[in-house]
Amino acid sequence: MLSVEPASATDIIMEELVYTSERSGFMNLCLAQRKDGGVPFISSIQAVPTGDDLYSKMESNETFRLVARISYGVDEDGILSTDDDYERIWTSGKTPPNCNNVGVTPDFESPENDPPPSVLEEAIESVNVSSPIILTVDFPKSSSSSQSAYFVLYFTEVEDLFDQKNRTINIFIDSVLMSTITTTVLKCTVVTLFPVDVRGSTAKVTLAAANSSANLPPLISAMEVFTKVIATGGVAGSNGPSQFTFLSSILMICVSVLVNLL
Repeated sequence: MLSVEPASATDIIMEELVYTSERSGFMNLCLAQRKDGGVPFISSIQAVPTGDDLYSKMESNETFRLVARISYGVDEDGILSTDDDYERIWTSGKTPPNCNNVGVTPDFESPENDPPPSVLEEAIESVNVSSPIILTVDFPKSSSSSQSAYFVLYFTEVEDLFDQKNRTINIFIDSVLMSTITTTVLKCTVVTLFPVDVRGSTAKVTLAAANSSANLPPLISAMEVFTKVIATGGVAGSNGPSQFTFLSSILMICVSVLVNLL
């Protein structure tokens, strides 16, 4: 179940869900009243079928809610216009004060999860090897004390014909070492971390140089974060949800909700 709580009468709320299934068939979507006096309302639904190679660690017959999909190193603010094959919405990330925007060489060999090439052409890089990159992710409210999160991080390397040293990066989430990766020129390194137990409304992602002798600071091109949606029972007395037929094993749903509280 996914709850939507608008802050004002003019809020436009967009939610993206990823549903995984091992077979083709019907997907049911139901909007139900959660508070007295509230009337379920939705303005549009967009469903995009994808291949079975996206978000491979997502469990079958489970739903995941998008928390953040961020492209780093770009100058423009807000939603980015990208060439995403699945019409995913990428937003520009704020560059930390200890980082610089850098141009990188994208991987045209279709990296894992098929990020658009334009997202992989930019990155943020720390100003020096001893200064880690610290990124914060804000999570939606939850009735439980913790949430199961799904992190995907994309690393695209700067092409330097005169220096082919490997850049090794430690990845921490809330001060816990989750992975250590080594980047490669002309290749996007994709790291998927799941499940990650997030307690509280904010998670801190820290990228630190693991090999200070190489004198190469950490960098990152993009990041996606999801939370696993806890399933609940159906709604008594409903006339049945709308049904959509798809042949894909993974469905991406963009839901735009316009709520009028007046």
